Amino acid sequence: MLYVLAGWFCVSVLAYLLLLPMLRMSRDDREGVERPRGLAEPSTGGVPSPQRLGYSGVILERLAQHTRTVIGVHEAWIAITPPGEQRAHTVVAAAGTDPDVIGMRVARPRAELGGLASAPVMMHGHLRGALCVGAHVNGGGLTRLDMDLLEELAELTGEVLVHHDSRELFRGDSKAEIGALVRAMADADGDTYRHSLEVAATARTVAKRLGLEDLDLVEVELGALLHDLGKLRMPPHILRKPGPLDEDERDLMRLHPEWGCEMVARVPGLEAVALIVRLHHERPDGSGYPHGLTDERIPMASKIVSACDAYGAMTRRRDYSEPLDVDAALVELELNTGGQFDPLVVEVLADFVREPVAVAA
Repeated sequence: MLYVLAGWFCVSVLAYLLLLPMLRMSRDDREGVERPRGLAEPSTGGVPSPQRLGYSGVILERLAQHTRTVIGVHEAWIAITPPGEQRAHTVVAAAGTDPDVIGMRVARPRAELGGLASAPVMMHGHLRGALCVGAHVNGGGLTRLDMDLLEELAELTGEVLVHHDSRELFRGDSKAEIGALVRAMADADGDTYRHSLEVAATARTVAKRLGLEDLDLVEVELGALLHDLGKLRMPPHILRKPGPLDEDERDLMRLHPEWGCEMVARVPGLEAVALIVRLHHERPDGSGYPHGLTDERIPMASKIVSACDAYGAMTRRRDYSEPLDVDAALVELELNTGGQFDPLVVEVLADFVREPVAVAA
């Protein structure tokens, strides 16, 4: 009997030692390792599925809407060549124009739709359509930056076609792929992972208080969850550097929105979310990166992620700096409204952060 008890004791101790790291990780994920006050509690329901939420069916429409905003034009159209045809195009999505244009067959999209400019939509190296835009809201022609952005949006449109033709867009479920990306962040850097969970929950709360609904909320939450994904490409010694970055390291770090966009766009159903990730460091005064867009050309989802990201970063403890308290962080945000941050987003975030915390009796 003593041998049996001794054996069970040894097994119990061994099991405890093996499970201890996982228990600590679970506890850290729940508690956030000194999770800053004012951030929303990360969701326990897992990542959302764009397919099950019905988001995947309107990706092209969302890209047309974002094109209109980011390029700063009155109208945008996406015309695609159906399989088996070579010259005829069909308008499959549009924004800022008569909805009756959807389904129209055209031979020369830009000319027949009254567009000012267009970019080719390619799939596996073959021309499959065009992304066209109308007149600029400020008048005049498009700049080189405008054309570069149009080409990038056309590339995202091409990703949708790739996923559509491979039947991944509608029949599959990208939840597992999103979860894999989140786990990759957790493995690479626990602080970035926890920060992303907190920012996603807070950004969704702020978006709902701003009146955003349905598809906009999906883009906000997933854009916030994956906003730092591009940091996976950073050299570990820079990502985990216990101190401020030097100038060259900062230049490299500034590439993470573009890298993140590329990675997110490969997930079926997240092509428009990839744009939100790409633009989350743009600033209303035009001093942001990677494009230097001004206020009216930055999607609201990216503005929300930007402010929530900054608040989360300022109130999180780092190896080389103490966190700011809630009031100091909000003062910093408010001092930079209109320049770095959207004033309305900061106002709503501040109202949420300053709400009294309910204490259980």
